[in-house]
Amino acid sequence: MRFVISGGGVAGLAGALAVARAGHEAVVLERDPVEATDRPDGAFDVPRDGIPHFLQPHTFLPRGRRILREHAPDVHDALLEAGADPQDLAEQLRGPREPGDEDLVYLWVRRPVIEWALRRAVAAEAGVELRPGAKVAGLLTEDGRAVGVGVEGGEAVRGNVIVDALGRYRTPAGWPRPHGEPTESGAIYYCRYFELADGAEHLAAPLLNPRGDLGYMGFNTFRGDNRTFAVILLAPSGDRELRALRREPAWRAACAAIQPLGVMTSADHARPITDVMPMGGLMNVDRTGDPGVANLVAVGDALCHTDPAFAYGLSFSLAHAQALGAASADGPGDIGERYRAAVGGEARERHALACDTDEARGRHWSGERVDLGRRDGCYPLFSFLAALAAAPHDDLVLRRTIGRIGLLDRTAVFDSDAEVQGRIESIFEGLMASPPPRPGPPREELLERMGALR
Repeated sequence: MRFVISGGGVAGLAGALAVARAGHEAVVLERDPVEATDRPDGAFDVPRDGIPHFLQPHTFLPRGRRILREHAPDVHDALLEAGADPQDLAEQLRGPREPGDEDLVYLWVRRPVIEWALRRAVAAEAGVELRPGAKVAGLLTEDGRAVGVGVEGGEAVRGNVIVDALGRYRTPAGWPRPHGEPTESGAIYYCRYFELADGAEHLAAPLLNPRGDLGYMGFNTFRGDNRTFAVILLAPSGDRELRALRREPAWRAACAAIQPLGVMTSADHARPITDVMPMGGLMNVDRTGDPGVANLVAVGDALCHTDPAFAYGLSFSLAHAQALGAASADGPGDIGERYRAAVGGEARERHALACDTDEARGRHWSGERVDLGRRDGCYPLFSFLAALAAAPHDDLVLRRTIGRIGLLDRTAVFDSDAEVQGRIESIFEGLMASPPPRPGPPREELLERMGALR
């Protein structure tokens, strides 16, 4: 079969690799003029106008890293050689390792390096043709079936299966997608990347990387490849005064007032390598329904996208690619129907979880008292924040929590485990007996500090 893949980002490239290694042909249509190269040098200079979040933080959750190792070990090895940073959370277990613990590993790497490694692997596949600079103009159909893709200024590209890897943003007029009601995530992200100074190391955190909540906004940090890391300030999208964070002096002043961001962004620890990069308009959208056209399949963010705080995007792109490859191995018929049956349920449950968690976070930031320490309180925050706080103190809680947030398990594994939930309640209650100080000042004080440097 011949697959025509619209979009050459992570999902499109991973999809092409999966179907090619299942024995099929693929043509990848990418609007930006990007070419495969042997080395990652220049990966950050690639023009990616079609991907506004190209330079924003990305990571492979444990599920994504496992898929890479099993189905694209060449890509995994290329990322390691290019400086990707594995973080093995099983090293934090108190007792002996068990089967499955080898999957409790995050792979920290920036998106330009990821695309470089995938594009190089795809270019080496005999059955794949990469067409950079090909802007998709529309879908060709015959008798209710997708049969090709129109290209601006060129001939249509025909195939047996059409893959929508056009991402979360614009599609050509008339391009069929199932209706998905956008739900606002409720946050604007203000990110900046840094490179560690000579002699400095990543700051340790109880489980993953430093993160925290001030009661009215939050922060997170992501490692990157080659001794880089990102600091992300998350502010309510409705708080107009906090939008001053888009200005570098205000962002820097805010970090200086928040611990441990003050240390992480200090000149002795690291140097900035990007400007402040705001990212707003972040929606949760579920488009897992039937597009109404046979043999049209959507992968990655085109199928379902969620608040980037959960970092689902990369790992789901790989999972969708593998599901597409498996569906293609089952022979003719409506591959789209088989594919959606394989991936739809998990995508919908993660979409619902993201919506519920965003809504709970918004209530918390607005000043509403939420009980995140008990399962019968604010369950979305209990199953995320309380679980993360408890995980370093209990091996079973660590395994279940990383299984949940790292996409190794379906959500029901954690949600139905009363023993784990009880342990989290007990541990969290003990931790709150002597609660740590809030990592930053009250909102008005933070605004005052930010204003002093504007």
